[in-house]
Amino acid sequence: MCGAIGKWDARVAERLLSASPRGLDEVHRSPLAALWSTGEPENWSAGPRSGYLFSSAAGRLPQPHSWQDAAERRLAAGLVLDREGAVLHTDALGLNELNVRPLGDALYFSARIDPLVQLDDSPLHVDWSAWANLLVMTTAIGDETPFAEIKHVEPATAWRATGEGTDRLRYERFEPSWLAAEPDKPPAPEEMVDLIAERIPNRAGPVAIGLSGGWDSRLLASLAVRRPGSQIEAWTTSTDDGLDLDIAYARTVAGALGLPHQVVPRAPESWLHEHLNVWRRTQYTTLDHGWAMPYARAMHRLHAPLIDGCLGDALLRTRPEYPGLASAGDEEARGITWKALSGHFPRQEEVWAPGVGGTIADLSRSSFDRVTRPVEGHHAMPIIARLLTRCRGIFTSPQWLLGPEAEVWLPFADPDVIAGALRVPLKAREEHAYYQAMLRYGAPQVASLPSTNDPGDKPAPGPQHKTSTAALASLAGRIAASEQVRALLGPRLLATLSDPELRARQTRWSGPLYVLQWASMLAHWQAEYGSRLAWDPLT
Repeated sequence: MCGAIGKWDARVAERLLSASPRGLDEVHRSPLAALWSTGEPENWSAGPRSGYLFSSAAGRLPQPHSWQDAAERRLAAGLVLDREGAVLHTDALGLNELNVRPLGDALYFSARIDPLVQLDDSPLHVDWSAWANLLVMTTAIGDETPFAEIKHVEPATAWRATGEGTDRLRYERFEPSWLAAEPDKPPAPEEMVDLIAERIPNRAGPVAIGLSGGWDSRLLASLAVRRPGSQIEAWTTSTDDGLDLDIAYARTVAGALGLPHQVVPRAPESWLHEHLNVWRRTQYTTLDHGWAMPYARAMHRLHAPLIDGCLGDALLRTRPEYPGLASAGDEEARGITWKALSGHFPRQEEVWAPGVGGTIADLSRSSFDRVTRPVEGHHAMPIIARLLTRCRGIFTSPQWLLGPEAEVWLPFADPDVIAGALRVPLKAREEHAYYQAMLRYGAPQVASLPSTNDPGDKPAPGPQHKTSTAALASLAGRIAASEQVRALLGPRLLATLSDPELRARQTRWSGPLYVLQWASMLAHWQAEYGSRLAWDPLT
């Protein structure tokens, strides 16, 4: 999907199309808007308004009557045409990859970043805030993309193009109704389960479910098998955490539910062979999912819908890393939440060149504060903060790895489920009491089976594919080839570039491993786009 709003230039649009995937058809063309898409987007109309929806996460709901309604009730991005002009909007959580680049009197947009790079031949710059959050939050947040000139459209916002006046491109924002959700009448766990169950389509024929060792997928699997005539098959793979508890626990859950269970194997060097493909498909916007490509390809070959538990964990569990949050003021609460979400980020001086670690932390904290400030004071602020930050990277899996080839059902990504979850007070979530009550009601056969969410110590992890000798050598070689990226690292990590034994020792703690992966991604991105980049130093 790509196009333009405003006084768009046909020559620029031609470059946009030439750099986009093949198979695009023209959907709409007018002086103020143009839209091309692979496949026919869903369209709607309400009085003088009409529109097209992109990547609607919430299906089976009434047609919208405004862009705000489409953004909230369908969690969709889209293009709206009305008497005033044209409106380009994203969804209420900013999960859809809708990227824009202004040129002249127009705004050109695309689900992919690459076509926007090719609109002209001018140099582009590094968005260091995005790269800071790629490390600290594991994903770019807010309006960030790796390029300073290309922006991700922020949650619950739109751009309006009009044909008159000097302000032809106007930015609009709204507040989703779920932000007004109060904890005075939270849904009972049973009500929440019933609500989620209603969001699983009752379609005839085979349906796959991604079954991990956690709670979200076992709840969805338990609800799905209740459907009359259900033909559910469970699929599991290793998440490359060195434990493979997901496989063992999922096998037990599938057996208890009577589900056929398939395990997607991973070759010893699968991370090495696949991680560049993951980075490209997710557009260098997240460090997550490096393990996921073999599983995604298996889902592409199924030609059956896939039920995925994306967002369930973020919505319905609360981690214990928020000490003092209940009595904290707004600024202090944001600090506690940021620290909890950025716990893997190493701040040790020997990891970074002078000033780099502090600059990265400051950039991340500044953009985190900006993104979360609109929800300050909300009783469920840590939940919303995770939805607005870390979940952007998580959502790239159903959108850009499992999808667009596979049809993915996301029962948790529903406006009513989100609104209900945000009414559940943090107190009720302590020790996972609320979620466990949901499991006892919705998944009684498997509620007490071992889970990766269970408290207590886990066994010591074994070897990980991403820490094999060859995988680490690949990371180090890419970093070593970039003078600009090497300049960001301190003596401890620089020494690993030429010392395999020292590299292997760093992986015993996740912090340096994250930095090596991040630095390698940055170096690879630089090599991919080097001819277009004007490299401004970080410090």
